[in-house]
Amino acid sequence: MFSVSIVYGARKFLPITICLIIGCLCEFFTYLIREHHLLIMGEQNNAIVGHVYKWTSFLTFGFFLYSVQKSKATKRYFVYLFSICAVIGIFSQSRLKHYWLENDPWLAFSLMSAIIIASMVYFIQLLKARDGYPYITTGIFLVSGSFLISSAVNGTYVGVDLEVWFFRESINRVVLIIMYVMFLLESYLYFKESDVIKLQRLQQ
Repeated sequence: MFSVSIVYGARKFLPITICLIIGCLCEFFTYLIREHHLLIMGEQNNAIVGHVYKWTSFLTFGFFLYSVQKSKATKRYFVYLFSICAVIGIFSQSRLKHYWLENDPWLAFSLMSAIIIASMVYFIQLLKARDGYPYITTGIFLVSGSFLISSAVNGTYVGVDLEVWFFRESINRVVLIIMYVMFLLESYLYFKESDVIKLQRLQQ
């Protein structure tokens, strides 16, 4: 969908298309690692794939949310937000002893939190201005939230009983379901109000 949009001139979707392509490649390499077709430094470990996807999501989603802003003040706020979270992410990764083989929960927490905050700000703007990409920002929010929750707790599963693991996963799913419902409701209200405004303009 994004690729077709780019062909027809929606250049702002190019970062998201790049993210989807990189995401597919990461899934492919994860499959190769899981099936023992590819080893990282002699080990069956896809930590580096996770690092690549986290940074790609942060850079592409962040650039999209920045590029659709019309207010210079909001753009400046986004630059500060993304810069601070990027520094935190770089610092957390600099502490890893084996970068290629270690998952870093703090990386997802810092980078995805910035994207979630920025997407919430943009969606609030959409509710007021009714001019933008509500479907896109809703998708970014949901994907970022899901990825944040799953990535931030991956490192805590080692040596944990299955009962505890299932309980934690259940809590995560409850949070995600609530988040989905809230944003889908906001999307519905956005389009409903937009339709009313269009109808009023036609009647005038």
